[in-house]
Amino acid sequence: MTSGNNRSVGRPPMEDQTLARFPKGTLGRIKSVLRDGESQADFMREAVELELRRREGPPVGGPSRS
Repeated sequence: MTSGNNRSVGRPPMEDQTLARFPKGTLGRIKSVLRDGESQADFMREAVELELRRREGPPVGGPSRS
């Protein structure tokens, strides 16, 4: 797909990058549960986003986060 400008089409660019290490076997476990067309990076981004929402949301009991 082309357009009259140089903006990227589709997903916004990812600007924050990191290198993560996982215990042996973790990537294999991730690969075994990927959905059709889903990459490991997609899985990791979704997992991180869900965990951030959980932690940033209102406390549901347990110890204080302050």
